[in-house]
Amino acid sequence: MSDAPSVQQFGPDRAAGYDDRIRRLCPGYDVLQDTVASVLAARLPERAHLLVAGAGTGAEIVRMGQAHSGWRFTAVDPSPAMLDRCRSNVSDAGLENRVEYLDAAVEEMPGAQSFDAATSLLVTHFIDGRAATQRYVRGLAERLPPGAPLVWADLHRPASDEAFRTLWAAWRTQMRARLDADTVEDAFEEIEEGISFVRPAALTHIVTDAGFTPPTPIYRQLLWGGWIASRRAD
Repeated sequence: MSDAPSVQQFGPDRAAGYDDRIRRLCPGYDVLQDTVASVLAARLPERAHLLVAGAGTGAEIVRMGQAHSGWRFTAVDPSPAMLDRCRSNVSDAGLENRVEYLDAAVEEMPGAQSFDAATSLLVTHFIDGRAATQRYVRGLAERLPPGAPLVWADLHRPASDEAFRTLWAAWRTQMRARLDADTVEDAFEEIEEGISFVRPAALTHIVTDAGFTPPTPIYRQLLWGGWIASRRAD
């Protein structure tokens, strides 16, 4: 897998079905989106410019844009198919005049533009290897001034292997109530092959080493987690 989230994983077919698929795999997805929007609303002024890394189909842009008329967004994603879905959803929501798009990885963004906040929702668990994850997080840090918040969410691995096995089994059980058995097996095979589960201690080290404060948890549902950290002044 490359240093950035794999574009090949999100071609036109995968992009078209993403919104339905993620809500089946992550039953708390909409709660996560509401939580992120609320956390940022408590930190940001009426007018703000947000970097949305791995913008995907634009769910957080639509959610935050509809609630905050003074917020603007730069949507960054290495998958053209996902950005096309993002553009469509943003247009349907009437927010097209407040969103810019960039087909690239965060580390490849041109210029030195700075943002008031950044989000990275369900992105880093697609990045293979700690070094690549560190580069990605540092790329986010470089775009934020001191005090600016970064909010992110990903699949994570608890410190205890026993806890991981318990939550993994619970997740599979939860999915069997929503999807047929073959679909669940295929989905979890893909997850085992393509997801990098980061332990909390490693996550804290990566984030603080990139120039952020230690992360504060804001969301937890089985193996799905969300955190916030602020760009340090040093």
